[in-house]
Amino acid sequence: MSTNSEPFSIDIVSDVACPWCYVGKKKLELALQTVGNKIDPQVRWRPFQLSPEIPEEGIDYKQHLTQKFGSLDRLDGAWQRLTQIGKDVGISFQFESIPKATNTLVLHALVAGLSSLEEQAKLVDLFFSANFTEGKDLTDKEVIWKVAEPVYQDRIKFDAVFADPELKEHIRQEISYYHQNGISGVPYFIVGGKYAVSGAQDTSVFVEVIETVLKERESENQSQ
Repeated sequence: MSTNSEPFSIDIVSDVACPWCYVGKKKLELALQTVGNKIDPQVRWRPFQLSPEIPEEGIDYKQHLTQKFGSLDRLDGAWQRLTQIGKDVGISFQFESIPKATNTLVLHALVAGLSSLEEQAKLVDLFFSANFTEGKDLTDKEVIWKVAEPVYQDRIKFDAVFADPELKEHIRQEISYYHQNGISGVPYFIVGGKYAVSGAQDTSVFVEVIETVLKERESENQSQ
């Protein structure tokens, strides 16, 4: 069996309102472009909440981050750094335009409520873009619907997933599982089912880890 015919799993533990997760996503995509058809990537988005304490109606974005960073000066410095990093990977961060910090539980549920990995990845991308480059209020159900509509298409299905308490509880339990296994920060990538990459690492790091998995698979296949 050739290496590229085997599914190549990449699990991404991520929040959808995390700028570093957005950067990490872009860097992974650049790495996948670099390795090309050497692999058949199966990317799975796994839920995580950096701020589960945020109420459903959200809170002012700058106020929330000022509480976390301790001062506006530190916040502005972080935004400037992230804005430059974002430009390097094709993200036009618009931090000043973000109205609210969001409790992302329902957003994760909407991602999980889609049947295919491709649809899930598309919705994650739409949520990242809506939040960080378009400044949309992702605490507003109608705004969320407009963002998700190209993927969901069916409003009845969207409403059902949006209101499903069992799905939200499943998301909470999955996040708890990651906490129990020592994941406290995101993004966190599990590459090839065995190697962890923590944080928005350089594209070269992802390429190196992917190549390592491929070499190991090749050795295993040759020894069989």
